[in-house]
Amino acid sequence: MRRYLSIALLAALAGLPLAAQERADSAWRSDLPPEVAREVTDFFNNPGTIHFSGRTRIPAERIVDGDVAVLGGPVTVAGQIRGRIVVINGDVELLRGASISGGLTVVGGSVSGLADARVGGEAVAYGERLRYRRDNSERIVLTERQRRAPVREETGRETREQDRDTRWGRSDFLITTGQSYNRVEGLPITFGPRIETAGSNPLRVRALAIYRTEAGWTLNPDRLGYHVSAEQFLGGRRSLRVGGTLHSVIDPIEDWHLSDLENGLSTLLFHRDYRDHYEREGWSAFATWEPRLSRTSLTAEFRSEVHRSLPAGSPFTLFNNSERWRAQPLVGEGHLQSVALRGRHDDRSQARDPATGWLVQGEVERGLNAGLSLPPAVALLEGSPVPFAGRSYGAFTHGVVDVRRYNRISPDSRLNFRLLTGGALGGGALPPQRQHALGGEGSLPGYALFSLDCGARSGIVYRAEDLPTADRVAVGDARAYFPAYGCDRFTLFQAEYRGQFNFRFDWRRDPRDDDDTDARDWEDWILRWDSSLNWVAFWDAGRGWGAGSRPDEPLAMNLGLGVLIQRFGIYAAVPLTGRGGVNLFVRLGPRF
Repeated sequence: MRRYLSIALLAALAGLPLAAQERADSAWRSDLPPEVAREVTDFFNNPGTIHFSGRTRIPAERIVDGDVAVLGGPVTVAGQIRGRIVVINGDVELLRGASISGGLTVVGGSVSGLADARVGGEAVAYGERLRYRRDNSERIVLTERQRRAPVREETGRETREQDRDTRWGRSDFLITTGQSYNRVEGLPITFGPRIETAGSNPLRVRALAIYRTEAGWTLNPDRLGYHVSAEQFLGGRRSLRVGGTLHSVIDPIEDWHLSDLENGLSTLLFHRDYRDHYEREGWSAFATWEPRLSRTSLTAEFRSEVHRSLPAGSPFTLFNNSERWRAQPLVGEGHLQSVALRGRHDDRSQARDPATGWLVQGEVERGLNAGLSLPPAVALLEGSPVPFAGRSYGAFTHGVVDVRRYNRISPDSRLNFRLLTGGALGGGALPPQRQHALGGEGSLPGYALFSLDCGARSGIVYRAEDLPTADRVAVGDARAYFPAYGCDRFTLFQAEYRGQFNFRFDWRRDPRDDDDTDARDWEDWILRWDSSLNWVAFWDAGRGWGAGSRPDEPLAMNLGLGVLIQRFGIYAAVPLTGRGGVNLFVRLGPRF
């Protein structure tokens, strides 16, 4: 295993010169000045600008007369643009022979290939994304946060920046869904006021109620949760803030396998919830350092909470609605006081589908006063209830680190790596709500969901309070639990190579004819179609370790292929170790 990780890290480090070369091609800046944001918006809204949206490719034989604005991306230019091009929130790839007469501006992305192209004007890229919304006329309008321009005020020898609009506060009433649709809450509805005061050091307050729709729309106080938070900015630069929360929420034990959207749709449509959940109620105090123009943030937090196990409910699903839900795991219940430190560094070209850059994030939590224990439970042995040997959890230290590296190998290919590892630091057992499980479409898609769980799901138990007599065992799986969630330590490594198939259908031209004088005829939009599909080859490896008498999981590896249409992907994976067949699955975004 150590050899696999060493090879992975060396391969990831090999991508550093690619990103450095890409930024060296153009004038690259991390922050987006407000005046540039306004200028780019005006350029896009100009009636004479030619608009494109999403993945855009200008072939070598194409000539575009006029200024061009692209919303999204990525953008590949091989032909000629007789004007200026502005790309908003997307990357640009210039192929050999590409020509741009009026200059190139990229906002929220990066540029590659300038050495092989001709750009008549200035080429500049800004890493910060443009924050905008579309109005009814399809124009784009800057959001209030993007419109705020820094105003420099001289105070003796010091110069400080303030937002022009900081003299105005704001407030609204939010009604939205909470986390994704799941088998414990159904669809959580979140509603309540949000307030932010004026000034360079604003106070932000949110008082949100959470209504859980799992058992229908009947009003019941037991179905209500809440999340009240307040945070105060300090120092006048909006880089440092302190705050606290008062909360009663239901959270997933792990949420990194799939996105909220993917998990919610899977639960609602197909009766398949990829997450397990528990309840936490209490308060927290935190301090966050996040410089405005930095890509790094740090948060220190103290938590005092009560944790509880929750049974699976019976929310509606479109298909297989009559089937029983997978049981929930028992968690360590009781009072937990802990201190956590979280950090994040993100210099990726974009967050939704990055082409280059690093993402490094992690958390370390130290349980200061852990009074957690598994609740009294019984297991069934030949139909008779047998007391389940629970356990208590004292102080523990838990940590997780997620390292991702994205590399652009060529304009149409990428090589990406991810190393995710964590668990108990210094040995010992973790309470189930801090354990980890592998298997399934979000981690090792060649294996069944949570199949690498160190024996956590090898049996079913029932809470003693739910079974006062033996004949009550017939309540069914709605009150059934697994005795644990997963392993006490784990490691997962993922690698993928993404290439591109280019397709062109053209019913107008003779391929032997180089004359493209009619390239701009409106009929070409009907009789000519350029498109591309991404293909993906991936390899994943992972394993888990249990503590005490719990078994370790052997190294598991799978291999797979997929086809991407924009962000929609269809994949197939097969295991390389152990047993299993081909798993076909769909993802609504990149795998990581």
